[in-house]
Formats: sequence, structure tokens, C-alpha cells
Amino acid sequence: MTRFQAESDVIETRVEGVTRYVVGNIRIYQIRVESFPDHVTNMYLILDGEATLVDLAFDGEKARTDLEKGFAIIGKDFKESVGIEDVRNIVITHGHRDHFGMLEYGKLKGKRVYVHQLESGVIEDYPRQYFDWRGKLLRMAREAGYNVRVEGLRLDDEFLVQPTDYEIVKVGDGHKIVNGYVVYHTPGHSPGHICLKVGSVLFLGDHILSFTTPHQVPQSNWGGVGLETYLSSLRKVANLGMELGLPGHEETVYSVKARAEEIEAFHYQRLEELIELCQEEKSLLQLTDEYYQRHPEFIQTLCFEELMEDEKLYALEEIKAHVEYLLENNRVVVTGIENGVTKYRSR
Repeated sequence: MTRFQAESDVIETRVEGVTRYVVGNIRIYQIRVESFPDHVTNMYLILDGEATLVDLAFDGEKARTDLEKGFAIIGKDFKESVGIEDVRNIVITHGHRDHFGMLEYGKLKGKRVYVHQLESGVIEDYPRQYFDWRGKLLRMAREAGYNVRVEGLRLDDEFLVQPTDYEIVKVGDGHKIVNGYVVYHTPGHSPGHICLKVGSVLFLGDHILSFTTPHQVPQSNWGGVGLETYLSSLRKVANLGMELGLPGHEETVYSVKARAEEIEAFHYQRLEELIELCQEEKSLLQLTDEYYQRHPEFIQTLCFEELMEDEKLYALEEIKAHVEYLLENNRVVVTGIENGVTKYRSR
């Protein structure tokens, strides 16, 4: 079923859950892979003289089954003679495990992996990167006034990959890889996040999603991120003149610029609400709790307290990224630190 044909002559066809995008002589296949329950990662197979995969879901039995099924549909229904063993290149848009976890899958080992130099550490030394990130989250929670139940956190420190399992190629902004595909460094969601231009299509990773506003990380938790950085990257991508965007989750983005403008407007609205909530002195925990009481639709539950322990940390992280932006722009000030808990108030 053909669904989309833009001025750039991208033709979209969907069969049994696999979507094909034809861009001149390039065929791109979207394979939806369940990283874990209720969380689907879009993996993309590019056929352009050689086979390239963009992003790999969190590894697991269901994910492997979904990937194998996707290749079977590509062979049976789209008449492509290609298997996982034929993949030569893997592009990782960023170092979150639902985008690189299947590097553990034996059938993918030995391929060439392109990843931004700021993200390569999650592959080369995952345990150290993981515990560094976890430690920063726990410190942030203490400064927010939240006592984390450490026993309630999900431990995810094992990654069964050795650096020698892959040929790792570190890339940067403006680099051309594979058949001249252009890399754009788009930090914000992570320090080394990249988007990839293939013909008239832009692979978005988690930089722009069709429905969700991608998670924000405060700069104090991880260098090279922060809301200001993300918004700058958002404008960069919006001004590329690309129409069709292929995100790492959710649905196809048919106007990259329009969706980027929607996301930017959303963040400015959130900032204004936080300024309003901060008319009186509050901790990050209080701000986060009150904001999500207003907007339970963003956390899919009635209040902050009903979230799982990991989800609470992500919620605090999201609001902290916005509070930092307000501090940098002199809209909010730190009024003091009491028992290690930082307090904020609007100017």
C-alpha cells in the first residue's frame, strides 16, 4: 500500500508491519523491533549497493525474533535477496541501549559500526559508562530532595560485547560514510547523537519523534547535553530543508521542520509553566511533582509518586534540564541549599 510520495520522490509502501521507502535506487526498510514490553525501536535496513542497518534495538529473544521476521518479510514480500549475514555496516545514532543493545547478537558481530566519537565509550567500556551515569542520577536525586530506593532500581550493567567484536569507526559532524551518507552531529538527547542524511531522507534517531518530545538531560548530569544544546540542534535539523524523517521510535515524520517547531514550542510552554510554579521557593522534587500533577498525560499515571523508581529519576532529570535553562537565562535563581537540597525561585 503506497502511503506517501513527496516532491523528493520518496515512495512509501507497507506490508505486514515492514515499511519500505524508495529513494531513487535506494531502498530503505523499517523493521519494528520490541526492545522491551511497550517499547518499540525502529531499525532500518538500507540497501544501496551494500546493506546497512541504522540502530539496533535492546537485545533479547523477542527483539531477535522481530528482526528475523522483518528480514523474512523483506525477502518474501519485497523480493529482496538479503539476510542478516549480508549486512556490512551498522550506524548507531546514539549511545542509549535501545539503539545499540543488539550488538550482543552473534549474527551481527564482525560488522563495521559507525558511531559518534562521544558515544563510542558505551560500546568500548559499557560498565564504566553505565555506573558513571547511574552515580550522577543518584547525586541529582539527593540534591532534588528525593531519597532513592536503590533496591527498586533496575540494574543494567552487563553488556556482552568486546571492542574486538566490531570494527568501530568514530564519526563527527559533516563526515560522509558508506555511500556518501552525511552525518550531522545533533547533541542534546545525548552528547554524541547524530542524524544521518541518505538521499532525501533524514534518519532522526531520538532527536525528533513523531509524538513524544525526546527526553532531556541536564548538563550538570552529563557534559555536552542540556536543553539549550538540544534546541540549537533542533533548529539545525529544521533548517536542513529535509521533509521526510525516519525516527528511532513511533511513526514517520513527514515534515521535519514542522515537527521540530512543534517540539521547540512545547519546551517553551513547559519553561513558562515552571516559572509560574516557582513563584515560591521550591526544590527540584517539589517542582517535578507539581508539574506532573498538572500533566499526568506525560508520565501515564496520576502523579510522580506512582512512577517506578527509574522513572522517577528520569522525571527529575527532565525537569532539571529545564530548570538549568532557566538559571542560565536568569529566569530562576538558586535561593539556597538546605541539608544538601537545592532550592529555586523565579525572578
